[in-house]
Amino acid sequence: MLYKIYRISFPLGLLFLVSACQSWLTKPAWPTDLPPRQVFVEAFLENRNLEQAEPAVLESHLSWIQRFYQGTLLYPNGWNQATEQFLATITDTRIKQEVEQRMYALGIEIANEWAQDNHQRNIDNTNVAIWGSALREAAERNDHLAFISKVEKDVAKLIAREISAGEIDYERYYPDEDYGNF
Repeated sequence: MLYKIYRISFPLGLLFLVSACQSWLTKPAWPTDLPPRQVFVEAFLENRNLEQAEPAVLESHLSWIQRFYQGTLLYPNGWNQATEQFLATITDTRIKQEVEQRMYALGIEIANEWAQDNHQRNIDNTNVAIWGSALREAAERNDHLAFISKVEKDVAKLIAREISAGEIDYERYYPDEDYGNF
C-alpha cells in the first residue's frame, strides 16, 4: 500500500516541482502595445555602461517601463491612453500622423529616464503628471505640435541635466492668463 502511494505521489510531486520551476523561469510576454522591449534593454545597459545586467534588476526596470505606458491603480492613465486621447482630438490626418510619431519617440525618451532609480533619474512623477495635465490643455487649445515641441526640448534638457525636474511646472507650458479687472 505504501509503495503504491509513493509510486503515484513521487512522479506527481516531481511534475509539480518541474512545472513550478518552469513558470518561475518563464517571463511574461512583452506587451504588444509598447515599443519593443529591446529598445529599453539597450538604453538601460547604455545608461549604466554595461554589457549585460543582473536579470532581476533589469526586469524591475522594465516593469516600471510597463507602468509608465499602461498606468497603475493610482495613475490609471498611462502614456498609451494619454496619447490615444490626445490623438482623438486631431482631425487633420497629416498632423495626427506627425503627432503620433513624435509621441511615440517622446514616450521612449521619458520612460527611459523616468524608470531609472530615484537617485539617478531627472524626470519624476510630478513631471509626468504635469505633462499629462498640459497635454489635455494642448488638446483643448488645438496646440498639439507646439506643445510637443516644448516637451521635447524640456525632456532633452532634463536628460542632459541642463535643467532640474523641479523647473518643470504647468505654467511653463500654459501660464495663467491675467485679464485684469474690467
